Amino acid sequence: MRYAAVFARTYGAGIVLAHAYIPPTSAFADPEISLACEAMEDLRHRLENRLLKETQAAFLHDIKCTTLLRVGGSKDLLDDLSNADLIVVGTSGETGLEKAALGSVAETIFRSSRIPVLTVGPHCRCGGEGEAVIKTVLYATDFSPGATIALPYALSIAKEHQAELILLYVKDDNDVPFSFERTMASEEPLEKLHQLTPANKTTCIVGFGRSDAVILAEAKNRGANLIVIGARGVGAFASVVSHFGGGTAYKVAASADCPVFTIREA
Repeated sequence: MRYAAVFARTYGAGIVLAHAYIPPTSAFADPEISLACEAMEDLRHRLENRLLKETQAAFLHDIKCTTLLRVGGSKDLLDDLSNADLIVVGTSGETGLEKAALGSVAETIFRSSRIPVLTVGPHCRCGGEGEAVIKTVLYATDFSPGATIALPYALSIAKEHQAELILLYVKDDNDVPFSFERTMASEEPLEKLHQLTPANKTTCIVGFGRSDAVILAEAKNRGANLIVIGARGVGAFASVVSHFGGGTAYKVAASADCPVFTIREA
């Protein structure tokens, strides 16, 4: 919510607090069916009150907030949010089978949304009552069309927050062991990075190794408050790609200790 407030305030936007829920089964016979209907109405009423209470947080005082309660799942909720400019979702940061995961709701939104998604994990540095801040933005690119669509967002966010912008390209190559060889291998991508933006507060970096590991390490070492990254594909195919051998954006979003702003290529 605090990161949603930061973006809403920066761009003069409102916030919709949205929640989807599956009601308990109503497969009852009379007279039990009337009790089931009362229970479902009570559940809806409690959820509505909870959403309204969230809008009363002190850090939202100058932002227009509305609520949306939807019977159904995460994909049903996405249908109702088709006009949104950004979806902000918290992640569980679960781990299992030696692989980090976003959690079922966040994962569905991450993989299915054509709208940019900001994932905020449990280890993000925004605790207590303090305002979330964005002082350093790391933009990761492989110079593909999917990465290119994320660049305007990184530039805009850095400009609005007067933040340092770090442009990172990763060569997936651990077979360049010596500094001289790495310097030579970095020349061309560094030139490309410098051509992306004329901003003064910009740092360009070329890293070597597995993309997600390098992005996470650079973000941590440089104190990034936000990672901006493009992702390929939407929907079921994107899910297959990410689960079996791909999905740099997913791995970064699942493991980062700062929010990750993902723009998915259609």
